[in-house]
Amino acid sequence: MSDGVKRVSRLINQMRYLARDSVLSKEAVSLTQLVDEAYKEAYKYQPTKTAKLYFDDGKQPIILVGDRAALKHAFSEVILNAIQANVADAKIQIQTSTENGSSGQGWVHIEIVDNGSGFSPDAAQKVPAPFFTTRTVGLGLGLCVTKKIVEVHQGRLTIVNPGPGVHGTVRLSLPLNLAGNPPK
Repeated sequence: MSDGVKRVSRLINQMRYLARDSVLSKEAVSLTQLVDEAYKEAYKYQPTKTAKLYFDDGKQPIILVGDRAALKHAFSEVILNAIQANVADAKIQIQTSTENGSSGQGWVHIEIVDNGSGFSPDAAQKVPAPFFTTRTVGLGLGLCVTKKIVEVHQGRLTIVNPGPGVHGTVRLSLPLNLAGNPPK
């Protein structure tokens, strides 16, 4: 019964985030803290003794401004997918990089890499669409919800270079403030 309640609660949250077209609250949040909280949240839905998170923040503190709960949910959806890509021995590597766009806008790119079989080129194009899944469980809403949350924060979700032997990589690009345009 507890697992059923968790699944229904997650689905309700997913629907709420899909219905939003704006950032409800803005607060400064540490990316390191956000990743840690999101990992713990994802772990609740797919507990596995072997899951390991490796986070490289480039030794620089990165502060995002946005809806903390929504951003945490977005990160936890991607991390949950990464855990599910190889439940028997899940390893999730998260790397960040920053850049200034031509207009001077600062961006942080967060790449979340799992150690699963990766995305096929076809799946990479379809994966952010609602109800698309390559698994036998779930509704296929996780990356759709993540994309919506990131776009509401004026960012972008990208599936990075799928190909044979390439692990699944999801890049979340977010502005270091909410005044910018999405990177190309």
